[in-house]
Amino acid sequence: MLRRGVSELVIILALIAIIIPTIMAVQGWLSRNVGGLERVNTIPPITGYVISRTSSENSEVITIGVKNQGRERYNLTEFRAVLTDGAIATVNERSGTTRILGPGEERIYVLSVSSAKLKVKSIVITAEEVSSKRIFEISINIE
Repeated sequence: MLRRGVSELVIILALIAIIIPTIMAVQGWLSRNVGGLERVNTIPPITGYVISRTSSENSEVITIGVKNQGRERYNLTEFRAVLTDGAIATVNERSGTTRILGPGEERIYVLSVSSAKLKVKSIVITAEEVSSKRIFEISINIE
């Protein structure tokens, strides 16, 4: 009877010795990954809209507004134009407005696109989160 009680106690202690480190490992993994879950955005932090568009024979001038709806500062690193045939055109930002947007800030940008008789379909903006260097793109539909 005493032997049976001792063997059951050894089994219980062995199970506890396995379970406790497993629980600690799972807790550590969850703690490390919770920071990534906080960064899931349901609303894009940067949004853009068209204010005006002027076309000539070989170029277009498009005025857009860009708003930072997030909690971080963003640097707008690049503007690209997608033409109606799918080609990418170079965009010249002519307004001279700062490209860094703080939380809640909104800026107006004047963009010039040389498009050789093709129209601009959309503007793609590459933005970089200043603190984490995370890069993402937003698209503003022009048509």
